[in-house]
Amino acid sequence: MAKKDKDGNWLDDRGRPVPEQYIPATDKKRDKLVEATFKKVVKLAEKIAETKVEIVGSIDKYLDEIAKENRVRENWKGNILLQNFDKSLVIERRIDDHIGFDERLQMVKTIVDKWLSDRLDGIDENLGKVITQAFNVDKQGRVNTAMLMKLLHLEIEDSEWKKAMRMLKESIIVKSSKQSINFKRKVKKDSGEVWETIVLNFNDIVATAKKEKKDAE
Repeated sequence: MAKKDKDGNWLDDRGRPVPEQYIPATDKKRDKLVEATFKKVVKLAEKIAETKVEIVGSIDKYLDEIAKENRVRENWKGNILLQNFDKSLVIERRIDDHIGFDERLQMVKTIVDKWLSDRLDGIDENLGKVITQAFNVDKQGRVNTAMLMKLLHLEIEDSEWKKAMRMLKESIIVKSSKQSINFKRKVKKDSGEVWETIVLNFNDIVATAKKEKKDAE
């Protein structure tokens, strides 16, 4: 139902009172439709959020139990794949870390720059470009994390290079972690069995539900 003031006037988007008799019937019908639909959506989002909490709790409980049964101290930070007995249903749990680098990254760059300058004539041109570009920053001053991580996999047998890579690895910090859960099932179609993903927008629904509930209040 539309917001009203103490005199029963409808309040528009700027908070201005509008006497109900001047509001077109179409606006009243639209308002009723949107308000009713939104209540259903918020209720559904809250239910999905509650269900997600229950599912995550069940998965965590299962993982803790099998770790105890096998007498293993496990933090379960990696990706997990759970299947039913006939392997027709799959739950995929992923934990993705958003990483960055601390102040030691600047020292890594200094070491690498010197390493490159000492080998201007003895290093492959393409390799030199890859290394140099890895330390470039965008307009916001952000480094390319993926390119920097690739440097760790370069097989370069040199003490100074290895020193720089050790420091690069030690400079890595986890800024945040995001857990995502996906559900897949095997279904039969004319072309044969295929995997179907059940789309729930499950990984963002908690934040969405909380926000919508707050806005609705």
